[in-house]
Amino acid sequence: MQSSASIDIARPIQDVYAYVSSVENMANWVDGVSNVQHVSGEPDEVGATYTSDYTYSGRTTEMTYEITAAESPNRFAVVGRGPFPFEGELLLTATPSGTRVTNSIDAGADGRFTKAMFTVFRPVMRRMMARQLGKELTILKRSLESAPPSEVAA
Repeated sequence: MQSSASIDIARPIQDVYAYVSSVENMANWVDGVSNVQHVSGEPDEVGATYTSDYTYSGRTTEMTYEITAAESPNRFAVVGRGPFPFEGELLLTATPSGTRVTNSIDAGADGRFTKAMFTVFRPVMRRMMARQLGKELTILKRSLESAPPSEVAA
C-alpha cells in the first residue's frame, strides 16, 4: 500500500540530505526505530545494509534496511525487510526558504490480517499511513530547524 506526506523545512537542501541520508539518524525521527547499526557496505551509500530494532503494536523485532538510492541532494531510498516490509523514498527539493521533503512509502503486509486490512480498509489505512509519515516529518523538521548547522550531519 502506498502513501506519502510532505513538509517544508527551513534548512538548506544539503543539510537536510546529509541528515536523512545518514541511516543511523532514523532512530531520531522515524517512529518505532531504535538501535540502528551499520552491517555492511560503505555507510550511507547504495548497497549498504543496516539493522535496527523496530517496535510496532507493542512488540519489538529486528528490521534490515538496504540503501537503494543515494542521489545527493535530491533522492534517498531504502528497502526494509522484516515483519514490516517496505520501500521508502525521500525526495528533496530546494525552495526559496529551505527544502521541501516528500516521504513516500510502499508498505507490504506483515501477515494475513494486515493484508486483509489493507484490502478492506485501503482508504482508511492509506490516510493513517500518511498521518504517521506526516508526524515523522514534523519531528524531522523540529530536529533540523532547532539544531545548530554543525550538528545537522551528525
